[in-house]
Amino acid sequence: MHEPAPAALALVDRVRKIVETVVPMDEVYIVEIVVRGRQGSRVVEVFLDSDEGVGLDQLASYSREVGFLLEAEEIVKGHYRLNVSSPGADRPIRMPRQMKKHVGRKLAVKSSEGDSVEGVLKAADDDGITLKRGKEEVKLAFETIQEARVVLPW
Repeated sequence: MHEPAPAALALVDRVRKIVETVVPMDEVYIVEIVVRGRQGSRVVEVFLDSDEGVGLDQLASYSREVGFLLEAEEIVKGHYRLNVSSPGADRPIRMPRQMKKHVGRKLAVKSSEGDSVEGVLKAADDDGITLKRGKEEVKLAFETIQEARVVLPW
């Protein structure tokens, strides 16, 4: 996987600043901002979450406000499409704060050493997570987790 170009990173930072002015950061948090495509045909994706989940009405409101400010300040040059959503079950869990919402679900976790562990998330705290695999429990510190995903039942 390649690293985004410096211009793309600068654009992500500018979009992040706009989102932070619109979204009440004490209630809702930014999981990820992705900008892809070329000037004139970009897609700007903003993934938001909260401890209780983000409703469709909230997401629609944030989308309108973010879109208005992106246009008013001409942040994204040329034509673009803005998608403001919560991360779906198929997206990786990016932040420790997200883990608590997934207690009781089966996760697939890749460690930074390349090992893979699959199990039911039993606990998540400020230090890491505990997965239950059969009769054993596996504890993983957040800094050792490269990627975590919910294992979908289909």
